[in-house]
Order: sequence, then structure tokens, then C-alpha cells
Amino acid sequence: MIAFIIAFRHPNSTKNYGHVVELLNATLRSLANQTNENYRVYIGCNVAPVLNIDTSKVRICTIDCPIPSSRKEVLLDKGVKRALAIQTANDEIKPDFFFLLDADDLVSTDCVEYLQQQDWTKSPGGYWLERGYLLDMYNRKAQEKYGFNRYCGSSLILSASTLTSKLFTSVATGEKMSTYQEFLQACDEYVLVQVLGDHIAVRGFMASLGLPLQKILRPLTCWKINTGANESNTKIPFGSRSINKEFLTRFSITTIEERQASIFEKLIEKIRLMKSWVASISK
Repeated sequence: MIAFIIAFRHPNSTKNYGHVVELLNATLRSLANQTNENYRVYIGCNVAPVLNIDTSKVRICTIDCPIPSSRKEVLLDKGVKRALAIQTANDEIKPDFFFLLDADDLVSTDCVEYLQQQDWTKSPGGYWLERGYLLDMYNRKAQEKYGFNRYCGSSLILSASTLTSKLFTSVATGEKMSTYQEFLQACDEYVLVQVLGDHIAVRGFMASLGLPLQKILRPLTCWKINTGANESNTKIPFGSRSINKEFLTRFSITTIEERQASIFEKLIEKIRLMKSWVASISK
């Protein structure tokens, strides 16, 4: 069983909360369309958002976190909300893996099916996604990238038992936390900040435990940029693959129409893909 773990922001931390909720709805729609149903979704948040999609596999976990005012507090906010979601998932379904997913990205319809086909005994620590798409919905542009894990946090599938044991270090077996301060006291700060709040250090962390993550080359997620709600200011430079019906269906995109990229655009996109591959193998 795979549990998708999402942290969702405080309503007062954004100027357009309705837009942020719509981004979450799109993320959940891509999960609702999975071809394999052996998964659940757990969302840690301050206030339960009003969702307009099938929520039969979605569990909302609320917690009173303060509005963050610094970069570290942003990471702690995300970490605590994910820790609550993890605690709830362990209580309810005891998943094999946690897929750390951001609240505005998209998952391919075959994501769970593909992960279920992997030999989990050969990667007890989990996986990272080496390839994925940068997607600008506003301009209908998409670029495929190697080294995707360096760009996007929606690229980590971690052993549930390992992450749980390293996260909850100061709590008795069976004891449940429900407040922000309780999680800060019971959880390892490095895991809260660097593993659940960020993504850059996760592969090194898992390797240090003797459980290196295995690489997945199939692009299973889209990192949505230029949404108006991103922390990152990443832009897609010139070059794009076509946004065709197959791509839209695969990522459950219903709000934009197809766009046929020019031959030159597609060529540049392929060149950028190869450059990202070279950069990835050189690290």
C-alpha cells in the first residue's frame, strides 16, 4: 500500500486561497484517476479545504500550526503537517511506502500501478524519480527533465517503516500527538525540516542509513510552475513538447486545450532534455 503524503498551507498564508484549493483539487483529481487503487491520500492542513472531487481515498488531518514567517518555519510547517499525515496513515492502513507529494503537482494515471510492479525487496529504502516534467499550464508548455529530484519535491517514495522510526524519536509506542508543539518535541528536527519539509538532502540521508534509494526513470509526475502560488520562480525557457490529448489524459488535465508545438520547439526541448541527462550523470 502506498500513502501519498501532502502538506497544505494555512488559508491566511496566501492572497488567493481559492486558487490554492483549486490547485489541490487538480492534484487530487490526478490521484483519483489512478489505474491501480492500492493507495490512500493523507493531507495535513490547518483547515479542511472544500474539495470538489471524489474524496473516498482522501483523509484530511487538521492541526493548528502557526503561520510561518521564515524559511525554516515554512519547512517546519510542512514537516509537522506531513508528520501528522504519516501518524494517521500508520494508524489506519500501515502503508509500505510514503510518496511525498506537493499540493499543486500532478501524478500520472499509471503511477501507483507502475510502483506496484517494482520489486520492493530490491529497494527497501524506497525510490526517487530521476525523470519528470516541468509544466506551465498558463502558457501550455512542458519540458521533460533528467535530475528531476533536484527540481521538484514530488519525487520521493520512502520506506514507511524507516521514515517512521527516524521521525518519531521521543514518543512512547502508541502515544499520539495532536498539537504543533507535541510534534516539535516528539520528532527529530532534521527529519522534520530536511526530509519532510525539503527534498534536496533526502537521498543522502537514506544512503547514510544503509538504505539508498533506487532510481525510477519513468516520468510519473509533473511539477507545475508559474501557477501564481509557487515559492519557486522557475520558468520554462524556450522549447516545449506538444501538449496532446495523451499527455492531458495521462495527467488528468481538464482546464487547458491541446497545443501542437512547432518542430523547432520540440527540437530545443529534446536538446534541453539531453543537457539535463548529461548534467545528471556527471553529478
